[in-house]
Amino acid sequence: MTLLQLDDITKSYGRKTVLDGVTVGFPVGLTLLIGPSGAGKSTLLRLIATAEKPSSGRISWEGAALPGARRALRRALGYAPQAVDLPDDLTAREFAMHIAALKGLDLAAADRQFATITEAIGLHPDINRRISTYSGGMRRRLIFAQALLGTPKLLALDEPTAELDSDTAHRLGKLMLDYARTAAVVMTTHLADKLAPQAQAMLRVADGRVDYA
Repeated sequence: MTLLQLDDITKSYGRKTVLDGVTVGFPVGLTLLIGPSGAGKSTLLRLIATAEKPSSGRISWEGAALPGARRALRRALGYAPQAVDLPDDLTAREFAMHIAALKGLDLAAADRQFATITEAIGLHPDINRRISTYSGGMRRRLIFAQALLGTPKLLALDEPTAELDSDTAHRLGKLMLDYARTAAVVMTTHLADKLAPQAQAMLRVADGRVDYA
């Protein structure tokens, strides 16, 4: 079943059209976005995550169109953008609980889940350190971990394995495949070739179009 559907989506910035007439659906499973740098993959993920609105077209979540279904989509969403300003004055655990509160999650359950996720990706020993002390790779893992809070039905992940060593990237890949059993996972990653055999679909983003690869 298609959870998220985009119909005739166009996204422009001024005179520059990044996505042009895109129609595609995202079912449960892993969908990989591939294509050249600057082709619009991150823009597509921002639209999926409702971080931006399309210039034209229709987005539907579980059969209901946005904006009416935007709140329901956001409750079901986990989003890990490629770049985000993290609050350096907070510890990773404090930041995660802030995200959990914004999502309306039970904080005790979210704290336990955060511990499980960070243990799986090798971040747990450092969750009580301030984010200001984190390396780039540790920040990437934290952004990824917060996206999984609440067991979302839709994950939009923009290069979650960037800046990670191969072992940690492998751990993240395994977690994403686990989630893809029950959720729609849409992501860009330099590990696309390795994950392709387990992917539900691969979409090539180029020249404003999105086509099955």
